[in-house]
Amino acid sequence: MINLECVPISMYCRETGEGKDVVEKRLRNGIWQEGNQVLKIAGVKEKWIDLVVVAEWARQAKKVKEYEPNWAALD
Repeated sequence: MINLECVPISMYCRETGEGKDVVEKRLRNGIWQEGNQVLKIAGVKEKWIDLVVVAEWARQAKKVKEYEPNWAALD
């Protein structure tokens, strides 16, 4: 496997299973930023995804709250 730091958005979507709409929504909502996770390269039509920055984002993202039983409901 080739170790790439940046890939075209089409490859990112194909490999992760996330749609381009998910990436665009993250941009619109300010979760990701152009110039950080998403790169617009001069002379290139397709945007690119910086996998290094995305991996850092994923590690720092809020963790899903773990399931905790409602003990009071069992009384």
